[in-house]
Amino acid sequence: MAAEDTADKSEGAITERKGTATPGRRSRKIKKGKPEPQGNTMTRPIFQIVDYFANVRSELNKVAWPNREDTRRLTILCINVTIASAIFLGILAVIWSEFMRIGLNPGYAWMLLAVIVAMVGFALFMIRRGSI
Repeated sequence: MAAEDTADKSEGAITERKGTATPGRRSRKIKKGKPEPQGNTMTRPIFQIVDYFANVRSELNKVAWPNREDTRRLTILCINVTIASAIFLGILAVIWSEFMRIGLNPGYAWMLLAVIVAMVGFALFMIRRGSI
């Protein structure tokens, strides 16, 4: 106690004890579980539906909606990508079905291999370039 009395009252000095321990987080009692539902068996589903739509409304208020120009630009971009993908996959399907019609004769097998190598090479080129 004598050491505490002589302690300097300046910043960083030891202060007097409180006499009780500070409760830790582990010793605190936290209420866990859901609160008791409201109403009876007839009105409880109605309260749950109302609560659901209230939560939906609060979440929709948090959404950052795009403006008209952004919506238009992104819609056009989406349509263009869809059309380009459909054209690319259509061409790929026509080429593949043509090779299946030919029956992959030994003379045409080299052409098939060349087309596949060219397509893979072009895809790798586009990936390295950063276009894809």
